[in-house]
Amino acid sequence: MNFSFRTISKFALLLVIIGFFMPIACDMNGFQLAKSMMDGNKGFDGILFYLLFLSAVAGVAIGALLLLNKGTNPLFDWVAIGVCILSGLILYFRLLEGVKLQTGAYVILVGWIAALALQIFSKVKNE
Repeated sequence: MNFSFRTISKFALLLVIIGFFMPIACDMNGFQLAKSMMDGNKGFDGILFYLLFLSAVAGVAIGALLLLNKGTNPLFDWVAIGVCILSGLILYFRLLEGVKLQTGAYVILVGWIAALALQIFSKVKNE
């Protein structure tokens, strides 16, 4: 088993997945928010919610492959983390700014920070 900072950074994305199932805003979790966007006239924003979740799942899958000593291109790490964070930030600035955020949003934020910090640290250590 390979416990490197690179691997651990992918499992920090589990916090994003957990936060997605918690109330994020308006007493709705990420799936409920995405569905309400898709049902309304904000389909692009609904897609961003799903993209946030799916990129976190992809990151955890990469972490599982790394844990099993299967080689993956480090570019996939950066893409998964980058897409996850970028889609969430776009959503925040488009929709949620000024909305009272709830626990899930903060759990997602902690997951982003942990995943990004550990990924950068692994790059600095050349793991």
